[in-house]
Order: sequence, then structure tokens, then C-alpha cells
Amino acid sequence: MQFLRFGNLVLTANGGVRDFEESSGYNYAEQSIATGKPILQGMGETLADVRLSVMLRKALGHDVMGCISQLQELRASGNPERLVLASGVYQGDFVIVGIVTSIVATTANGDVLSADLTLNFREYADRIVISQRNVEARPSGVKSNRKVMEK
Repeated sequence: MQFLRFGNLVLTANGGVRDFEESSGYNYAEQSIATGKPILQGMGETLADVRLSVMLRKALGHDVMGCISQLQELRASGNPERLVLASGVYQGDFVIVGIVTSIVATTANGDVLSADLTLNFREYADRIVISQRNVEARPSGVKSNRKVMEK
């Protein structure tokens, strides 16, 4: 059963997923006033952070080094990917901001038999320009084309 899909990476429920944690919030600006308590003004939502813990075990059929290298490629690309949960719920576009890898066991030759990973994702939001101002771009020594009307 598919537990999570991130780009072309698929993690299954028996694929070693141990922990899934999401945090989100809302930003407020505090404004002091002279007559009493400060007031809060809502500024907008914060970006969601997702932390995922994964156990990879060669004995369970996992391609430990293949999965680690695939995750490192996704992180290094910096491209946002869709994060979809098992139920098919689209969480949004996310990027990998960090990977913590703990090698648990190796063979005598150094082949990795098991590893524990912690993946840190952050929501990716495109910047949307609501309005554009007409700005006059000119060197500082050149006179402005604007006309000033005097009363």
C-alpha cells in the first residue's frame, strides 16, 4: 500500500515509514499603542513544514543506497514536487530542505544494510505579483520626464 508520494519517489506503509509530522501556523504583527495592551494584526499563513522518519532495511527488500541517492538528487535539484498522501490527498508543492541519514548496519565490505532517515520538507509557494507599478528607470544624472505643476 502506498503511504506517500513525493515526485517520483514512492514510500509504502511496509517501506519503513515510522513517523509523519506536520506543522503550520499563522503570522501576526504586534503593534504597540499608548493607551493599553498592544494589538495584533494578522499577516498571513506560515509555510507548512513536514518531517518524515523512514527506516530502510535491506532484509525487508529495500534498496537502501538507491533510496538515499534518489532523495539526495531530489534535494539537490531544489525543484518543488507534489506531496501526496496514501489517501490521495494532495498536500501541496514541497521541497526537501534537509535529510539526516544514520547508517545503522553495514557488511564487512562496507555495503549499507540498514539506515534511518529523517526528511524535512517545506511548503513551496510561488510569489504572485498582485499589481505592478510603472517605475521610471533612468540614471541618477538624467532629468526626469515628469512634469511638475505649480499652483
